[in-house]
Amino acid sequence: MHLIKKIRTIQFFNKCRKDKINIFISIYPQDKGGGSNTFAYNFKKWILRNTDRHHLIYNILEADKAIIIADKADLDIIAMAKEKGCFIIHRLDEHVEHDEDEYRSKKHAYIKELNRLADITIFQSRFVFDNMHPYLDYPQRYEIIYNGAYPEDFYPSNEPGDFIGHITWGVGEKKRLDILYETIKQNPDERFLLIGNHKNSPFDFTSLSNVTYVGQITRNKILYYLHKMKFLFFPSEKDPCPNTVVEAIMAGVPVCYNSIGGTKELVKDCGLPIEEFLIIKREWKIFREKCTNRIDLHFDNTARKYMGLN
Repeated sequence: MHLIKKIRTIQFFNKCRKDKINIFISIYPQDKGGGSNTFAYNFKKWILRNTDRHHLIYNILEADKAIIIADKADLDIIAMAKEKGCFIIHRLDEHVEHDEDEYRSKKHAYIKELNRLADITIFQSRFVFDNMHPYLDYPQRYEIIYNGAYPEDFYPSNEPGDFIGHITWGVGEKKRLDILYETIKQNPDERFLLIGNHKNSPFDFTSLSNVTYVGQITRNKILYYLHKMKFLFFPSEKDPCPNTVVEAIMAGVPVCYNSIGGTKELVKDCGLPIEEFLIIKREWKIFREKCTNRIDLHFDNTARKYMGLN
C-alpha cells in the first residue's frame, strides 16, 4: 500500500486551511536518504517557514497543490484529487534505458501513467528532460528546476579541508565506484574521506591505506565532513541532479564530476570533469572561490519556482 493511502487515514493531519495554500508532498522525509528524500525534507522545511501563506497537509484530497515524486503515489487517489481541483506537479529525477531490468521497467511504466494526470512536469535537469520527455506519452507543460539547499545548513568553512571526499548512499553500477577505487589507488599521496555505504560495494576501500572511512551519517553531520574536504570526487554517471553536489558547492567544496548526466549542469564553473582530475588536484583553490557565488542553489529559489506554478 502506498504511503498516501496510509496517511490519508490520519484524520488529525487531514485538516486543510481555507485561508492558505494547502500543499501535499507524496513522501514523508526521513533523516537519511537520497535525493528525493532530501528534497521532501527541504520543501517541508520551507513550508513550515512560510506559514503565513502556505500549509503542509497530509491528505491530498484536501490539497490545493500536490508535489508527486516519481512513482511515490497512488494512481487512483491522484485522479480523485485532480477531479477535486488539486494542481498536480510531477517531479521527475529518473532516466530510462533500453535494456532496463524488470523492476526499473515497471517503475517507469507506472511513472508514465502518473504523468498523464500531471498539470505540469518538473525535470530535475536538462539531462532528465532530454531523456524522460520523449518517453512520456504526449507533449505537456514542463519546467526544469534544479535542487537546492539552505545556506544556513551548508556554508563554507574558514579554512578548507585536507581530504578528497566522496559521498554515496547507493553502491550500484552507475555510482562508478570502480573509478573511485582506481583513483584512490593511483594517488597514494592523497588522503580520501569516504562517507556512505562503501562497505556494501564490491570494492574493499578499507584495505587502502590512504582511505578514512566514516560510513553512514545523519543529515545534520554532512556539513561537518564536507568541511574536511578540499574537493569532492563524484564519478557517478547518469545522475539527474545530485543533492550531494549542491550541498558540497554551497559548503565551498569544488566538485570533480562525471560529465555523463546532470551533474555538470549543477557544477558549472565550480569544478572540473574527472578527466581533468590532475588539474583540479593542483588548482582546487581557484574553484573554491567560485563556490561562494552560487546563490542560485539556495532552496528558497527552488521552492518559490515550484509555488509559482499554476
